[in-house]
Amino acid sequence: MSLEKEEQKFEIVLGRDEVERKKFGTKGTILLGKHYVKMAQVTALSQPVYLDMNKAHVVFVAGKRGTGKSYSLGVVAEGIATLPEEFSHKVGAIVFDTMGIYWTMKYPNHKDEGLLREWNFEGKGSDAVKIYTPHGFFKSYKEQGVPTDHAFSIKPSELQAEDWCTTFDLAMNDPIGVFIERIILSLKKESREYDVQDIVASIRADLKEDVHIRNAAENRFLAADSWGVFRKEATLMKELVQGGQITVIDLSCYATLANGWKIKNLVTGLVCKRVFIERMIARKNEEFAAIHSAIHYVGEAERASELPMVWVMIDEAHEFLPNQGKTPASDALIMLLREGRQPGIALLLSTQQPGKIHTDAMTQSDVVLAHRLTAKIDTDALGSLLQSYLRTGLDLEFAQLPKVPGACIAVDDVNERMFPMRVRPRFSWHGGSAPSLLTEDKKFEW
Repeated sequence: MSLEKEEQKFEIVLGRDEVERKKFGTKGTILLGKHYVKMAQVTALSQPVYLDMNKAHVVFVAGKRGTGKSYSLGVVAEGIATLPEEFSHKVGAIVFDTMGIYWTMKYPNHKDEGLLREWNFEGKGSDAVKIYTPHGFFKSYKEQGVPTDHAFSIKPSELQAEDWCTTFDLAMNDPIGVFIERIILSLKKESREYDVQDIVASIRADLKEDVHIRNAAENRFLAADSWGVFRKEATLMKELVQGGQITVIDLSCYATLANGWKIKNLVTGLVCKRVFIERMIARKNEEFAAIHSAIHYVGEAERASELPMVWVMIDEAHEFLPNQGKTPASDALIMLLREGRQPGIALLLSTQQPGKIHTDAMTQSDVVLAHRLTAKIDTDALGSLLQSYLRTGLDLEFAQLPKVPGACIAVDDVNERMFPMRVRPRFSWHGGSAPSLLTEDKKFEW
C-alpha cells in the first residue's frame, strides 16, 4: 500500500461517511484538533482530526466551565474563515454572542505563542469577523471604542403576537395577551411595515379596551422600543450571511437587563427563522439550476448561490433551548435541528449544562464534542445519548482524558466512532478565559 493510501486510511473526518472520505479525503474540511492515543502508560497526540464542511451538521459541544467549550466554538468559526477560496464563498457563519467574547477573534493570539509553535501555527486575527451591534447601542459603542462594525436591527412586523407574549411573560389567554394579539393582527391586515411606535399608537387609539389593559400593553411596548433593536429597515440576511464571513451578533448589551435573556432569545429566534426561510428559497433555486444544467447539458461555470450555506453557532444553548418550557427561540431552533440539513443550515450548540437542554439538541446531533463534565445530571444526559459508543462508561472515559483544557471525547454518529482528542489552539485571541489575580507569561488558559 502506498504512503498516500496509508495516510488516507487513518484520516479522521468527523461527520463524513466512508464513501465521501475515500472520495474526497480531507478536502472541504477544517482542522479541529488531534487524536489522543494511549501507549502503555503514556497518552500522546497523534493524527489530525478534521470536521466535515461539505454537509450541514448538528454539532453539540458540552463541558463544564473552563474546559474549552466556548474555545471549541471559536475554533470551528476560525476554520470556516480560513477555508480555501474554492470553498469559502459557499459557506458563512452567524455567531450569537451573549457574553461579548467573540470580538477578540479580530486580534492575534499572542498569549499562546509557545503552544502555537508546538503545533506549527502562528497567531493571527481574522478580517472575516464582522461585529453587529443592536442599532440602539451602536453609536455609543463607537464613541466608547468598543469594537463593532455594523448596526443591527429587525422588523417588528416579523414578530407574531405569540412572540411578544412569550417575551413579555404573558399567556395568550391573559387579557393583556388577548389585547396584544388583536392589535398585532389588525396591523398585519393593513399589509404595511410598522415599528414599535405604530403598535403603541394603535394601542392608544383602541378606546374600547379597558384603560388598565391598554396602559399595561403600552408600557411593555415602550420598554421594547428602548431595547434598540427594532426598526422598519431591518438588517438584510444577505449582509449577515456571506461566504467566508463570520458574523458575530453581539447581544451582550442586554446582559444587565432583568429580561435580558428573553431579548436575546427573541433576536436569536427571529434571525434563525429568517435564515431558514431564505435558505429554503436559495436551495430551491440551486436545485432548479442543477436540474436545468443536467437536462440541457450546460457546461457553464458554477454560479454563486444567492445565500451561502450557513453555520449558526450558539453558546450557552440551554438558555435558548431549555428542556422544560420554551423561549422565543425554541421553535426556530427545533426547526433547524429537525429540518435544517436540507436547506444547508448547520447548527453548533454549546452548553455547560447538557442536563438542562432540550433532548433534540443531543438526539439530532451527528457530531458531539464532550469536554469534561462532573455533575451527575449532565453526565447522565450525555451518557444516554452516547451509551451505544461507550462500552466502559462515560465517567471512565472522562477519567482517562488528560486533564488539560481542550481535551474532549469526539463522537461521530455518521460513522459510529468515538475519538479522545484535543482541540487545536486558536489562531485568534480567546475572550472567554476568566480573569485571575496571578498572571504568567505565555500561559495557555481557556
